This record gives sequence, structure tokens and C-alpha cells, in this order.
Amino acid sequence: MTNLLNVTNISRDEKTRQMGEVVYRIEGRILRTHLIGPFNNEIVAAIPLDIRDLLVKLIQQGKWGQIIIFERNAYATPAALAELTNHLKARYQNAASKPVTALVFEPPVIHAQTMAQEYFKCYDNAGVECSIFEDYSTAQYWVKSKIRQISEVIQWSDRYKIGDVFIDEQHEELFLRAGDVISATSRAGQTLSAMRLNQYMRSHFSHEEGLMYRLGYPDIDQHIQQHDFLTTKLKVFLRNISNDNLNKAELEDFIAHWFLDHIGLEDKKLAAYLKS
Repeated sequence: MTNLLNVTNISRDEKTRQMGEVVYRIEGRILRTHLIGPFNNEIVAAIPLDIRDLLVKLIQQGKWGQIIIFERNAYATPAALAELTNHLKARYQNAASKPVTALVFEPPVIHAQTMAQEYFKCYDNAGVECSIFEDYSTAQYWVKSKIRQISEVIQWSDRYKIGDVFIDEQHEELFLRAGDVISATSRAGQTLSAMRLNQYMRSHFSHEEGLMYRLGYPDIDQHIQQHDFLTTKLKVFLRNISNDNLNKAELEDFIAHWFLDHIGLEDKKLAAYLKS
């Protein structure tokens, strides 16, 4: 097949058409990117200026991915591809910031077959894990499988048990649900997981507070104040998720620090009172 990178093989309309367009949208831990070609000028110049802010949000969530969907025409000049390679190398110097990248070239896109490997080389030369797909759903499945993550911080352990079987089971379930928020790859998944965590946490707190009221627990006011604080803090994470602004480190700190402190101090005091 003729190499369509040769400008002489490109039609007059494609040569004279203005620079293509690059459009971004965050979906949880996936950056969905649309490249609408052809790119007879620099691809880098078409990248929106707010991409740095979007990348900060994504990197804060942990391992992330990018799905690049080519539309209309995938053609780019050799100069544009060379500039893209240099841009990617500069952007992804830090290994922790590199996304898993899927390139989607659906058959109707002009020059899809001949340009696919050229774009792949750009990302591969920048040290970015990359693969080529002909449809979005397969690409999405691949990216999600690559960026699933398990929090090393939010892991339940028997050392967190306070001695009350029913409360210990609820605490373990809270950890599992918090881990689901971290592992979710889409905003819909993050939202659902966070809502399930919020619902269960409120139910758990209600159970503990009912026990304290029935038993006349002397430190009930202090305990409920901490419950209110934890509930309010979780609502902040829910808002951040709705704005595609979840910070993985902050969520892990919330569970590993505030929640574990509450279990280790206040809940153990309650368990000791129940036994007495």
C-alpha cells in the first residue's frame, strides 16, 4: 500500500484545510481525547491550554489512562508527528505521570490504516504504554483493565478489630467500599462507589449511636461529633468526584488516618464499655 505520509499523495483539499482540532474530556481516571484531522500544521498547537490542569486532576487520582479517538481524517505531516513525539517526551518525563494510552482508528476515518503505526511510534518513543484499536468499546475495556488499582493503604487487617463482632464486620465492609472508590476507573463508577460508602457509613454510625443512647454511654457527645466530622468529610469527596477532582492521596489519608484513629480510640472505648 502507498505510504500516505508522502505529501504528494494527499489531495489538494487536505493540503489546504486548516489545522485539525483536539478536544478533551475527563471520565473518572480516563482522559477521552478526540483528534479531528487532518493535521497539516502542528498537532501540539491544537492542544487546549487547560490540558495541564486536567492532567493534574488525573494524576491525583492515581494510575490513569487516555483513549484517543481519531475522527474524520487521521493524516498528519511528518513534522507534526515529530513535534508531537518531542511534546510527549517532555510531558511524560516522570514515570508516575504516564498514562496507559489507547489509539482508536475506526475504519471510516481517512488514512486510519496508514497513520495508526505513525501515531503509535510517537507514544512508544515517549515511553508511554500504547495499543491500537478499531473500536472504542474494546479500547475502553483494555484501558480500564490496565488502570485498575488496589490501594495499599486501604486494606482491612485484624489489628483494626475492636472486639465487637458486629461492629468489626461493619468496619471491614467500610474498608471494602472505600477500596471500591479507589479502584473505580470512571466517574460513574467513582460516584456509585462513593455513594455506597456514604450510605453504609451513615448506617454504621446510626447503629453505633443507637447503642450508645440505649446504654447511656458517657462519652456519646464526643463520639457523635467525630461521626459528624467524618460524614462531612466524605461529602467533600462526593463533591470532588462530581467535579472530576478526586484526590486519591487525600481519600487514602481520610481512611487511613481519621477513620483508623476513630476506630482505634473512640470505637475501642465504646467496645470496652459494651463488654463491661
